[in-house]
Amino acid sequence: MYDFHTHTFLSDGVLSPIELIRRAMVRGYKAIGVTDHVGVGNLEWVVKTLVKDCAEATKRWDILAVPGVEITHVPKEDIDLVARTAKELGARLVTVHGETVVEPVEPGTNAAALHSPAVDILAHPGLITYEEVATRPSALA
Repeated sequence: MYDFHTHTFLSDGVLSPIELIRRAMVRGYKAIGVTDHVGVGNLEWVVKTLVKDCAEATKRWDILAVPGVEITHVPKEDIDLVARTAKELGARLVTVHGETVVEPVEPGTNAAALHSPAVDILAHPGLITYEEVATRPSALA
């Protein structure tokens, strides 16, 4: 088992990163991506914290803990920059919160995420169009 989209109390979860990882391992997970919500202001702090806890957990326990982020409510023009910065800081997994009827992220977020080579996962793309998916550079290769 694995899960590559989880949150801790660094954003809207309830557990510390190390506790979330440990609980996942005890339940039989072999890998977990810890992807807390970030914007420009908390990016560095979240990534540095997750890199440390994920490295320690992976070193000591039988689980691959992958530090990451979920970019949420970032202006669409800044998504690629924030994603690249997250990777430079040590995030190994970059997710972007897509456009949905529930979460009012900026229109154009889905397209910006799909066109950023630094984005690994577009989460919750409820309002995505076929045209947006068809124009993703990697989809055309």
